Amino acid sequence: MARMIGLSRPLKLEWLNKTVELVLEGKTEYEIKEELDKYLSFEIKSPTNLCKTRGILMKIWVKTPDKLQKIRKLALDIFRRENSNKLVIHWCMILLTYPIFSDTCALIGKIADIQGTFTAAWLKQNLFDIWGERSTLLYSAEKILQTLKYMGTIKNIKPGEYEIETYEIKDRDLKYLIALTIINMEDKSYYEITELSRISQMFPFKYTISHELLYNSDLFSLNNFGGKVTITANLA
Repeated sequence: MARMIGLSRPLKLEWLNKTVELVLEGKTEYEIKEELDKYLSFEIKSPTNLCKTRGILMKIWVKTPDKLQKIRKLALDIFRRENSNKLVIHWCMILLTYPIFSDTCALIGKIADIQGTFTAAWLKQNLFDIWGERSTLLYSAEKILQTLKYMGTIKNIKPGEYEIETYEIKDRDLKYLIALTIINMEDKSYYEITELSRISQMFPFKYTISHELLYNSDLFSLNNFGGKVTITANLA
């Protein structure tokens, strides 16, 4: 059976921010749905597109699976802080929610190690190789590119060609969130610490995750495996 794509609408940071604000206000799922419908209707006139957009926002922040609740709590705690980097927070939660977003970012991140630009045609062809050639994937890829533009992580340098934008991350808790996201995003039981600072899906962010950083947090366990220091997440 073909994997479900799901991410069929572009997202703006302000829409994601509004969703989190409603969560932090303690609104019920029904109340959040109603509030988002009102909020989004100022920009999205199509009832179908509004419904799809609201559904995506709620899947990321409201209908979070149990296994991600500890990561969600950390993300919400960071969001509460004044001047926190909202982009990183939402980025991590979208990666964990939508595999198609993760695969798209991984492709962009890999080419970013070689050059600072890529084309939409190249991206779509590589996504076809991973997900299979289907019209829903083509549509989703276009919406993800639009989302990345809205978020300021890529920009057009000419039609169909994009340049990658990067941001330096120094905040300790954001690095914890990034590390937890990476560990839970892939089907791996552990990571070497050095791997965590060069994951392709985190292509817009420049950061360093060190042994000392993770050692001082109870969110992680450090182990010695084959003579190398490895890291696992404590999310139980």
